[in-house]
Amino acid sequence: MPELLIVVAALFAVTAGANDGSSILAAGLRVPGLRPIASISILLGAIVVGPLFLFGTGVATTLTHRLVPFSLSGSGETALVAAALGSLCVIFVLNMVGLPSSLTLALIGAIAGAGFGSGLTVSRSTLLEIIALGLFAPLLAMVIAFAIARFALGALEGSQVTRRTRFLHVVAFALQCLAYSANGGQKMLAVSAIAVGAVSGSLIGNPWWLVVVVALLFGIGVLTGLRRISATLSQGVLAVHLRHALVAETSSFAVVMSASLVGVPLTMSQSVAGALVGVGVSESRHRIRWSEVTRILGAWLITLPASMIVAAVFAAVLRWR
Repeated sequence: MPELLIVVAALFAVTAGANDGSSILAAGLRVPGLRPIASISILLGAIVVGPLFLFGTGVATTLTHRLVPFSLSGSGETALVAAALGSLCVIFVLNMVGLPSSLTLALIGAIAGAGFGSGLTVSRSTLLEIIALGLFAPLLAMVIAFAIARFALGALEGSQVTRRTRFLHVVAFALQCLAYSANGGQKMLAVSAIAVGAVSGSLIGNPWWLVVVVALLFGIGVLTGLRRISATLSQGVLAVHLRHALVAETSSFAVVMSASLVGVPLTMSQSVAGALVGVGVSESRHRIRWSEVTRILGAWLITLPASMIVAAVFAAVLRWR
C-alpha cells in the first residue's frame, strides 16, 4: 500500500497541474505581457516558495485532520488512496472533455466519501463549511471583477497606458500564483506528505525536496492540460484581452488569498471563471458565451457528489478486499 500511495500522490499532482495550473494561465495566455514559458516558471516558483518560506500549511491541515483524521496505517491509509483515486477519476473525465472543474470540490467530496466508506469519522460541519465557501467563491470573484472593471477599466484604455497595463498584468499574475501556492498547492502537498510519511502532529511537514518534486509533477500536468483547459476559459467563456486578464487575475488573487489566511481550501479555476464572467458582464452581458458558462457550472455541480460516490466505492472495496 505505501508504494501505491506514492504513485497515487504523483498522479494527483500531475492532475492538479492539468486542471488548476492550466486555469491559472488561461486568462493571460492569449494576451501580451508574458510568454508561456515565463508564466509557467513563475507559477512553479510560487509553488516552491509559498509553503517553504511564506504561508505555512494551514489549508493542508484542514484537509488531513479537520475533515477526516487520516493516519499512516490501516483504515487511514486506505481512505487516502480511495480519496485520491476518486478525485482523480472524476477530474480526469472532466479534463478529457475540456471542463476546468473544481479540484477542491473533487478532493473534498472524495475525502468525505472515502471516510464514510472506510468507517472513519467525518466532520460534517467542516464539510458543509468548505462546500458553502467553495460555491460562494466564484460568485465573490465575479462581483469583485465587475466592481474593479466598472471603476478601473476606463483608465486602462489607450495606447499610452499599454506598457503600464502590461506591467500590472505581470504583477497580478505573480500574486495570483502566490495565492494558489497558499491554497491550492497545499492540496498536493497534503496528499504527497501523507504518502511519504511526512505528517507531524497537527501540521504537514514540508521538506524542501518534497515541495520541489511536487512542483515538477505539477509542471508536467500543466503542459499536458494547458491547451484544452485554457481554450475553454480564455476562448469559451470570454474573448480575453489584456484588461480582462488583469482584472480576472486581481480578483481571483483576492478571493483565494483571503481563504488561505483562514485555512479554507478553494479552487483557483472557480475564481478565475467567475472573475472572467464578472469582467465580461461589466462591458456587456452579450460578451459572455453563456452556453460555456452553463457547461462549466454543470461540471462543478456534479463534481463533489460524483467524487464522493466513487471514493466511497473505492474505500469499501479496499477495506474488504
